[in-house]
Amino acid sequence: MYSCFHSVGLPKQTLLQVIEMAADAGYQAIEINCETLPWSQPHMTPATGQAERLQADRACRSRGLTIPAIGAHIKMVSQDPELRKAAVDFVNGCTDIAVDMNSPIVHILSGPADDGVDQKEAWKWFRSAVEETADYADRKGKVLAIEAIVGHVFNKVDDYHQMRRELPGVPFRVNFDPSHLIVQNEDPMRVVNELGDQIVHVHLKDGRGLYPKFEFPPLGKGGIDFGALYGGLLKAGYRGALSVEYEAQVFGYQLSDQEILSEGKTFIDKLANR
Repeated sequence: MYSCFHSVGLPKQTLLQVIEMAADAGYQAIEINCETLPWSQPHMTPATGQAERLQADRACRSRGLTIPAIGAHIKMVSQDPELRKAAVDFVNGCTDIAVDMNSPIVHILSGPADDGVDQKEAWKWFRSAVEETADYADRKGKVLAIEAIVGHVFNKVDDYHQMRRELPGVPFRVNFDPSHLIVQNEDPMRVVNELGDQIVHVHLKDGRGLYPKFEFPPLGKGGIDFGALYGGLLKAGYRGALSVEYEAQVFGYQLSDQEILSEGKTFIDKLANR
């Protein structure tokens, strides 16, 4: 496994600045955020021009950084069919970014259901979106992965199993983020034990509390046993990125950009040297 930094952790910096800072901090890879969040603008979107994409790709290669994943997070279960189509187009556009930037993985989420919408109906919409975007990614030579997110339609370990049963042969995989599971009182080790061969990307983010009263504190300050997860991932044959996804500032933890980078890298190094 190798160290990666998710660009969402430095929302005030440009992508080129994040690339330089992550390389200076000793990371081996960078994950690119394409999601618009209340506290963070995307570092790249399908609207990003070819010249800017190539500039970022060159910057990564010049610093020896790979780009293991593109975070194509957008709500995909709106009751408005036009918004659902736009979300599929957005994800497919992010797959095109992955092609341009030599990134093997694009990962998605379902988003929460609109008020008053039946969860089973929203699940059908997401299932359809997974089928369509996974097919597009496969045709482009990329892998589509799903991240289970607290409070969303697709949120727990069993959802991976259900989606696999309902979409046999559709080549989606697992983007594993243990923080969203522990705050639902789910055991993150279930993903490793039951879906280890399906994991293609891993987010390092801690979690504490139970939904809806929870937080994502800095690594090591929550309730996740990362040592056990690391050992389980090794046993399962995972050799991909460990991507530090810092969002603790949303919950009142204020670290400098340099502290975010250095503490994340040190955390990974300690896991590897256990």
